[in-house]
Amino acid sequence: MSPSRSKNGKNDDSIRRYKTLRRGAIAAAILLLIGGAAIYTYWLVPIREQAGARVLVEKGNALLQAGQTMKAIDHYSRAIQLDATSVLAHNGLGMAYRGAGDFPRAERYLRRAISLDSGAVETYNNLAIVYAEGGRLREAEATYRKALTIDSTSAVMRFNVGAFYAQVGSYAAAAEHYKRAIELRHDLYQAHNNLALAYIALGNTGDAVTEFQTSIRLNPRQGRAYYNLGLALEEQGNYETAVAHYRKALGNGLDNPDVHYHLGLALEGLRQQMQAKAQYERVLSLDSAHKEAHYRLGLIAVGQANFKDAEEFFTAAIDIDPQYADAHYNLARLFMKQGSRDAATREMELFRSMSAYNREVESIERILLYLPRDSKAHLQLGQIHEKYQQHDRAIASYRMALSIRPGFQAARQALSAVLEMSESR
Repeated sequence: MSPSRSKNGKNDDSIRRYKTLRRGAIAAAILLLIGGAAIYTYWLVPIREQAGARVLVEKGNALLQAGQTMKAIDHYSRAIQLDATSVLAHNGLGMAYRGAGDFPRAERYLRRAISLDSGAVETYNNLAIVYAEGGRLREAEATYRKALTIDSTSAVMRFNVGAFYAQVGSYAAAAEHYKRAIELRHDLYQAHNNLALAYIALGNTGDAVTEFQTSIRLNPRQGRAYYNLGLALEEQGNYETAVAHYRKALGNGLDNPDVHYHLGLALEGLRQQMQAKAQYERVLSLDSAHKEAHYRLGLIAVGQANFKDAEEFFTAAIDIDPQYADAHYNLARLFMKQGSRDAATREMELFRSMSAYNREVESIERILLYLPRDSKAHLQLGQIHEKYQQHDRAIASYRMALSIRPGFQAARQALSAVLEMSESR
């Protein structure tokens, strides 16, 4: 081979290698382009859709918080259309349907959320709430227990389980879970407050005072906690401190007739009658049908020998509540002082006929002072009213129990029975 051929041969080889490399580069570029399109198709589009779903979920959460349930349902549904695997969208939609009172759909979407993430403790919590409100208490309890097996160290979950037991009137069990929540997180002021309420229901006022005080120390802006602590101190006869806490309740946004009324009672305990009178008058300016305020003003009028006003106040209390035994009793004593023996005898007979009824009612009303949303207590109050043939009051109590717990079967059955009895009369 001549040197010139050898050189040309080398050049030919270089040209062939170049063409081969160029074809390979073009092929690689085409593959990269196709692959990039595939990556875009299978990854970038879902990422964009997931981002859109998250935005819709956030808007749905805001709408649900604002009470716009149907709009929230629309946003969560659209989020699921964009991302069918979104746990947050399914969870939100379930809670939105719960807000709309549609428990079957709420359960369906919450169960779907759990199937997407079986470790989502919050979803188990929400499903338990739906079961409880739907009257399926055993399933609610089982669901809470399942949540605790997933995360037994969550103070918030322990608190929620305690709230469930309190809701169904199992205050001993509620107290145990609140204690465990506090062990896990001592600064959870809501757990201290609710533990105090459980202690009140269990008749343990002393420990309740301690827990209320702890709750307030952790969060000094709780109007309701100040009020509840005032009630507990008033029960103990610690009127001066009770007055201070009632005033703090008023200063922290809880300006309602009941706070003014109990402030009046505590002031009476300190023998500050005129200040107490001013509080009762304030009560009536807020609620003219507050029978207890009329009654206490009647007692103050008697103490001032203002018998005419006293009679008017006692009579007003009885007009509001004809079964008000104490008002009948004190009106009887007033008539006796004035020499109206027949009227006094009539009022005393009325008092005797209803005193047992009033004692039973007062035992439940004590619990409702602290726990106005205790559905079981409202049911028990309705049963007492029914026992003493106070059917209208029984109906009101049963309806109140159901407004708090729509799935409360015992209250629903009691209401149906008393309504049927009233219609047949």
